[in-house]
Amino acid sequence: MNSDRIAISLDLINRHYQEPNRNRFESKYFWEELYPLIRASGFRSIEIPYEPVWQFGGRSGVPMNRYCINTKYESAANYRTVLADAGIDRVTGVTFDPNLFMRNDNLDFFFGASGHFAGEALAHAADLGADYFAISPSPFYGRAAHYHPDLEAKRETFAARTTDLLGGLAEKAAASGVTLVLRNEYWSLFRGEQILSLLDALPDGVKLDIDAATLTIAGIDPKPFIEAHQARIGCVHLTDTDFVDADETWKTANPEFPAARATQVFRDPGTGSVDLAGIVSLLDRLGYQGPVVASARQTRDPFRALLRTRALLNQFAN
Repeated sequence: MNSDRIAISLDLINRHYQEPNRNRFESKYFWEELYPLIRASGFRSIEIPYEPVWQFGGRSGVPMNRYCINTKYESAANYRTVLADAGIDRVTGVTFDPNLFMRNDNLDFFFGASGHFAGEALAHAADLGADYFAISPSPFYGRAAHYHPDLEAKRETFAARTTDLLGGLAEKAAASGVTLVLRNEYWSLFRGEQILSLLDALPDGVKLDIDAATLTIAGIDPKPFIEAHQARIGCVHLTDTDFVDADETWKTANPEFPAARATQVFRDPGTGSVDLAGIVSLLDRLGYQGPVVASARQTRDPFRALLRTRALLNQFAN
């Protein structure tokens, strides 16, 4: 696989947990300095995690939602010009996580807010000319169970309402030329192979997002999974981990940061135990031509993560 086609996700910038502070990450100069560094690290395309929360506190060139970009650049087209001037050819995809809206026992609120902002995020993806819009179909299981102690009894209701929400998004995605893909986080109500039943209930145009680390944590070997469902793959995330979920951390309220262990769940690509080289080799053998994204989620040092990821990709056969 030519590593030029592999994008880097901007999830390597996280104002919630990284130093030095959120003020720097909310500054326009920070992002406009970052884009040339991404290009210098050998990446020509990026993925943007859509975060509604930036709308209320980060309007200084933060690309994480439509409102911020329109405020600082007037339009997505102008923003794409800024990227092109920095050597970034395209926005490959936009991701969306509705976990923010699981904050009380009112499912109408969760599905209403999730549907509204997911629609905004999908439109953002279309404005940016992205290939895919990747959505997490569920909040953290533990967070949902906190507000809904009878969550297991509500599973069918939750699945039916999720299917309705995704069905509406699938129609909008098809009309806008963006592929809707389902993320399979290990903490989800649809973790592991349970994502397949959700996919079966949706139009054929909806695809799977293969996340190597989260599949591994859920106890599934990514390579056989990819081989078995190759025709349904819409996006592949090269994520890495060395985490073993021996204590059912996936059921806790904050599964990305296990309470009982001073550890990160995700690691920079190439520093965990997932066979990323084997996954890329398999994708080549299967003739996969869709989007591939490297993700250094949870990294403590985004600039070192950029170089670490490039160093890994340079080892792959082009």
